[in-house]
Amino acid sequence: MRLGIVGLGAIAREFVAAADELPDVHVTAVCDLDPVRLAELAGPGVTTFTSHTQLAASGVCDAVVVALPNDLHASVVSDLLAAGLDVCCEKPLTLDPADAERLVALAGTRGRVLRTASHRRFNRHLVELRDRVRATGRAVERVAVRYLEDISEHTGGERWYLDRERCGGGCIVDNGPNAIDMARVVVGSLTLHDATLGDVRQGVEYYAQLTLRSADGARVDVELDWAYPDGEAKDVVVTMDDGSTLTADMLEGFDAFKSSLRHEYVGILADFAAAVARTRAGEPEQVEPDQEELVRLVRDAAVLGRRKHVRLRMPSKRDVRTNVVRLLFHETLHRGMRLAPAGSACVRAGDIHELVVTRDDVDDAEALIDHIAYVGFLEFTDPAMLTRGDTFWYGEELLGWFAGYDESHLPNHLNLILHGPRLVTAEDLDLRPGDTIVVKEGPQREFRVSSDPGAWANQGGPRG
Repeated sequence: MRLGIVGLGAIAREFVAAADELPDVHVTAVCDLDPVRLAELAGPGVTTFTSHTQLAASGVCDAVVVALPNDLHASVVSDLLAAGLDVCCEKPLTLDPADAERLVALAGTRGRVLRTASHRRFNRHLVELRDRVRATGRAVERVAVRYLEDISEHTGGERWYLDRERCGGGCIVDNGPNAIDMARVVVGSLTLHDATLGDVRQGVEYYAQLTLRSADGARVDVELDWAYPDGEAKDVVVTMDDGSTLTADMLEGFDAFKSSLRHEYVGILADFAAAVARTRAGEPEQVEPDQEELVRLVRDAAVLGRRKHVRLRMPSKRDVRTNVVRLLFHETLHRGMRLAPAGSACVRAGDIHELVVTRDDVDDAEALIDHIAYVGFLEFTDPAMLTRGDTFWYGEELLGWFAGYDESHLPNHLNLILHGPRLVTAEDLDLRPGDTIVVKEGPQREFRVSSDPGAWANQGGPRG
């Protein structure tokens, strides 16, 4: 197979090295706007181009690898397919799911091979894990994927990775395709359930947590990090329905930086070349793992994460100090408090409100809260915007997380309701007037059901 490469950044070197290991693949054309990069890969039998359309019209290659910035994938791949070339495109195939669908349809119409270079699916440890999972004959209950790295070590000096417009986002768009595809190797097709971004810098997320589901109901948790302080960690843990676990460390045995990539890109290129050979021989193309699904999952995760008002690993407010002005020691079984529809409360400095703790179900707005332990009345020395999930601390002891408030004592005060690890009163805490209770920002907890139009449950987001 005569292979052209469009885009000669860091990843192009992996394809060149992989081609050197495959006797039936020969790099015959390279394309880039940078004359220095072109000169590095020019040589006997290798024609250089500064335009992908010129390369496509030259007739010097049968297939092309596209390793350009993400925002260029759709147009360049379209041009190459239209010119009758088979294409292997770096992930993500496109930024827009509609473009991915169009390219897949175009490849089908033209009878050409279109592949996304999802290199991690060829990692030998992942392939072994897939086979071990299948050999158990058991159902998968959960898959946990970690894809953690310091992006500054992986760009190869290419700044477009950190440009939201060119990359399309941050770690979700860059590493999400690989991490999600790693899970798909084990459990197949996925649907997105939730996505939360974090550590956002100049509009680009450096951290994200995704939750997906397989067709068989297995939960898939994906953690992505672009600012991992300890090198890199890329692994998969599979929990079976009997509680046993199977794992794959993608980097095990590959001690040198990025050394795992070599065998993965050999796998990509060998698979691509075999598909091209089959179609050129008139054989039907084997079904590629759903490329449109992967683009759609990544885009949906990025969109959902940006819609949410939660950001991980970046505080949105300061800790708040309160002073205890009155102690309460009692507990009731049938209090009848009601959680207000709003999941947040604004409090002015100097306001005094009552603090109670419950173990009742607090997932639904307007839920009836009966079993309550009373802590006391607190004066807020700082203004506060309390949100469900914020945590209340007395010294080192967690009293509970803020579940909402009851308005039955307005206009005098709010009853601030905590969901605690245990029911505690002032007596249980050995609390004294003047003691300090601190409110810290916690992971925001949305109501599962709420009549508040602004509640996340009413915005099309995941419930619970």
